[in-house]
This record gives sequence, structure tokens and C-alpha cells, in this order.
Amino acid sequence: MAKVGSWARALGVAILVISSGIVGYWLAPGEVSAETDRDPYYQVSTYGRLSEGGYRGVISIDRLLEHGDFGIGTVEGIDGEMMVLDGVAYRAGTDLVPVIFPAGTMIPFAMLTYFDEVLSYPLSEEMNYAAFMDRLDDVLQEKMVYAIMIEAEFVSITLRSVPGQQEPYPPLADVVANQTTLRLENVRGTMIGYYISEGFGDMNVPGFHMHFLSEDLAYGGHVLDVEFSGIAVGVEPISTHTVLVADGVIT
Repeated sequence: MAKVGSWARALGVAILVISSGIVGYWLAPGEVSAETDRDPYYQVSTYGRLSEGGYRGVISIDRLLEHGDFGIGTVEGIDGEMMVLDGVAYRAGTDLVPVIFPAGTMIPFAMLTYFDEVLSYPLSEEMNYAAFMDRLDDVLQEKMVYAIMIEAEFVSITLRSVPGQQEPYPPLADVVANQTTLRLENVRGTMIGYYISEGFGDMNVPGFHMHFLSEDLAYGGHVLDVEFSGIAVGVEPISTHTVLVADGVIT
């Protein structure tokens, strides 16, 4: 890992990354991309940093929402799960009840975009999470990142959240070992998240990462398992990304 020089930060220099056909920019905290395109994927920090206990916030929720209206993430101290839908950010703690973020809340990790559905996949049959992921995995191959929104009738859905942590922060695996889970039945709602293709390294984990909000906003959290029917899948392929790195460190 290499430190970004102070001269580079002062000039607001972004490092251009070209990998497997996707173009992206790494920004230090406080830098703002000149891009105003609605398509780019905006990520705060990296999954590698988060997994090692990087739970200190690097951007406020107010600034984060300047970069998209759809996404997921967590809160400083990994104190709950974050869901952003239609430009509103919700946090679900260990009670798995979503509440709107207070202004100024700091965010250590997030995945955000402006969601503009490009592809749709209506699926009428009932299926479980594994079957659904296999079905979409065969389709989502051309780009590095896809924003995924799923509206459905959930026969059952299992959610989780984790308790907030204090410094010195433990690794993510230790936190998840103490997660709180909740299984809901016969609920309608929206799954919000992303599919990440291979090739991102420590930036993010390949595969699906999905959170949930019930239609009545009574429940929310990270999705562990589902059985659903009447599935409407909206997909937006994303060809560019920006990553906000903490402390000016590129990994």
C-alpha cells in the first residue's frame, strides 16, 4: 500500500484506474469529482479496509447523498445496516427497524449510484435466494458493477444487523459472529444492492450484496436468505466507478 503524496492531495489529483474494461477514479477525502453523470458507481472506502476493522467514518451522510439516490452501506462504528432508496437514507440497528439518518452521521463504507433501470427481469415462479443468484449470475457478465433493485412478495426473508463497536475496532468477522437476525414471513418490500464481478481485489467482494426495506418501512437490514415470488428485478449496468479512500491511502 502506498501513501498519496500531499502535493497530489492539494491539487485534487485522482488516480485513474483501468481494470478489465472499467474506468474509475480514487479520491482522497474532501475531493469532489467533476463528473455529474448519473451513471457512475460511488464507493466509500474498500471492503478490504472494512473487513480489517476500518469503521471510522470518512464522509457525512449529507455529502454521500450528493453522489446517488440508491445504495447500501454501514455507519461509523459499523453500528447497523444502511439502505438508500429514492434518495432517503435509512439505518437499521440490531432491532432491524429502519430510521432516517440524522444529518451529519459519518459513514465508513457505502456503495451508491443514481438508479436508472436499464434492464428488467420479471420472474413469476417462486424461488429461493440461491436459485435466484444462479439465474442472474448467468446474465450479469459483461460489466464490473450492476445496481440491482428487486421488488417482490417475500414468502420469507432473513435479515441481519450487527451491534455498534468501539475503538480499537475488531475485525469484521468477529462483529458478524455477534449479529442479530430476524426472519419475516409474507412481507412485501424492496431489496437494494449490487452485483460485483470478479477482478476488484480488496475493493469489494464478488457476487451479490443486498439489503432490504419492507414496503411499510417497519423492517430493514442485510439480506441473508429469501424465498420469494412475483419478482420484478431492475438492473443498471455501470461502467465507471469512483472510490473515496480513507486517510489518502490507496490499497
